[in-house]
Amino acid sequence: MNKFGKYTLTIVAICALGAAIWGAQQYFGRIDADKILSNSVLKNKTFAAQVQEIEADGMKAYLLEEHSNPIIAVSFTFTNAGSAYETENKQGLTQLLSNMLLNGAGDYDALQFKDISEEYGVRIGFENGVDDFGGFMETPTAARDMAIKLLTSTLYKPHFSYNYIALAKNQMQTALRNHKEKPSGILADKYAEIIFAGHPYARPAIGTPETIEGLTRRDLMRFMREHLTKQNIIIGIAGDINAADAEQLIRDLFGALPAQFAVERIDEFVPETNGSEHDIAYNSPQAITHFVSKGTHRNSADFYPLYLANYIFGGSGLNSRISKVVREKEGLTYGIYTYMTSKETAALLSGGYSSTPENFNRAKDILLQEWQKMGTNGVTAQELQQAKDSMIASHNLRFASIGGIAEMLVAMQQYQLGIDFLKKRNDYVRAVTLEQANAAAKTYFDGLPDFVTIGNQTSDKKEK
Repeated sequence: MNKFGKYTLTIVAICALGAAIWGAQQYFGRIDADKILSNSVLKNKTFAAQVQEIEADGMKAYLLEEHSNPIIAVSFTFTNAGSAYETENKQGLTQLLSNMLLNGAGDYDALQFKDISEEYGVRIGFENGVDDFGGFMETPTAARDMAIKLLTSTLYKPHFSYNYIALAKNQMQTALRNHKEKPSGILADKYAEIIFAGHPYARPAIGTPETIEGLTRRDLMRFMREHLTKQNIIIGIAGDINAADAEQLIRDLFGALPAQFAVERIDEFVPETNGSEHDIAYNSPQAITHFVSKGTHRNSADFYPLYLANYIFGGSGLNSRISKVVREKEGLTYGIYTYMTSKETAALLSGGYSSTPENFNRAKDILLQEWQKMGTNGVTAQELQQAKDSMIASHNLRFASIGGIAEMLVAMQQYQLGIDFLKKRNDYVRAVTLEQANAAAKTYFDGLPDFVTIGNQTSDKKEK
């Protein structure tokens, strides 16, 4: 979901249904997509399958049984274990950890681990985010025992060989150099540094040349011991498994994790934007900008009203207001967008666009005019209804695979959406009134966003 990482809720980016089904079929053969989708909220139906809460060894999980195909998917997230929770001199540690966990574990070296996984049709992966560290396991039901052996070996018996650590660190250094040579990378780093100044979110997730070089095997082991625990894990299980077997699966996979999570949660970040502009001096044929304002958290009362208002303004691709004006009518950019981000301790309303330097300021003027118009006038009843129809029709495209369902079960717990969220989500969208959407527009589009830009050669405000 993006995404500031896979395990923060992505608000608007949903893959095409055909691509999702095709990708799942490549790994697991024919998935009964028609059955899955007919039980979803597509075509105004409710999600018929019942989500259950189960518990084992003090760990709770959401389970959705789907027995039409012999596939089991487990998604899991360790909250407060992402890059924001690295110490300042250990930046890049969670990136290194996600790279290393599959490079040899238990009875298998890196190549053997890969070969055995492919032989049994098992998929295991890890990904670090800003707030959280997570992973997944997808397996044919018949290969469950092997999948358990593979995943538990990564969690409890990772090799972390010195040779692979050195190789992974070299790869990170190369990626970091490439990142810093691109305007988009320079902009991303400067954006984080300015917008999140003084907060852990300001630090580069991939680290610095110095911190990467200093990372050790001991750092990896200590981070796992302190951050990957029973206390801060969230689990979602979907597929061909019943409640009793799912509870045993939790014990088998996560029962040997450390019991206690002792890391303090980072402070809440609330952006205070006032329309400030920060321009990075860079000679480029394209000017690129990111802009940001205050948003709202996923479980707040304002979420769905702002979700719809933002969708109308800049979240619906080429059909959005700003795209129609800035791109289609004026021809000033190939794309302009806004999106909502709910980090663990920061809620943002963000956006961006690129253009030629000579068109940049004109595009920005129009964007700000539309932004202020949104805050003053809000949306129309017709726009609101069209946005609702689109969101309702597209919602369950994300559930075309069992793995996607398991991920959503994690998000439902993480953001306290309720065990009945799959049935009620579209009702939440339908329930938003024009008055609520316009109140949200007035609240969140009232002030001006802050801009961080690179390549705007017409600006006289340059930052190095």
